[in-house]
Amino acid sequence: MSQNPARRSPRIRRLRSQVAIPTFGSTCRLIREDLGLSLTRASPQLDIARSTLTDVENGFLPTLDTVNQIIAGYKVDPLMARHLRELLAPAEDLPSTDYLRQCVREKTAAVDHLCDLDERGVLAAYLDPLWNLLACNDSFRAAVPGQHETDLIPAWLFSPPARNYFLDWPGEATHTVASHKTILGRYRDSEQAQRFVQILGQIPEFVDLWTSSIRIAYGRNTADLLHMRDRATGDPASYSLSISNVTQTEHVLLVTAIRKPYSGPALHHPVTSSRHADATRP
Repeated sequence: MSQNPARRSPRIRRLRSQVAIPTFGSTCRLIREDLGLSLTRASPQLDIARSTLTDVENGFLPTLDTVNQIIAGYKVDPLMARHLRELLAPAEDLPSTDYLRQCVREKTAAVDHLCDLDERGVLAAYLDPLWNLLACNDSFRAAVPGQHETDLIPAWLFSPPARNYFLDWPGEATHTVASHKTILGRYRDSEQAQRFVQILGQIPEFVDLWTSSIRIAYGRNTADLLHMRDRATGDPASYSLSISNVTQTEHVLLVTAIRKPYSGPALHHPVTSSRHADATRP
């Protein structure tokens, strides 16, 4: 499936200038536009009446047969097919961030686990599915410069301090956008989803990445290391990131990061110390 924004008309690009919570209809429209198809041209390709396709893109929920025709006709990959089927299902409930934060902090075992990981030098945090910070250990907080200004980790990722410390910031930003499209779709009726769109929709770089591609992602491969500068020394460091559910309802995630020998992008310039980096960052 092509994802080339250059071939889209100015009108289509203007229509995509906002961050919006994915729905089945809006995602079908974006797929069609990404393929460069009008409704008239898409209709015979999908073997679906133009009026029916218009209704679907405007919010009418189709039959399973129609969904399968759309998936097959547009030749979407398995991840996009999964995303479309999730958008067709009812939105999942998500307790409030404050409630989840209270639940984590009231569980002595959960807090003790953070402390135990801290003693072993493991960065650890509890997050909700949209990556709102619920609790973290000192190692995590020390490695995330400027995080105190927001509990929404994706918003922090697009902040100047984060860009200064990530050694592959474009890759991390692109993956964050792609994965949160599926997360927002799953919890599309939640207050957290509305808040996410409100906050990230004010960040131009996030909006550009969101609107320039229909790429989606699910989770993160454990072999895909995170590459950052050590905040204390400025030295490059790689981390193995692990994300696991700690409740049966999947509303609380435990994220851990274990330091590994640096294996990230080649460094073309000497890495400055963190003190110098903090003084010179925008």
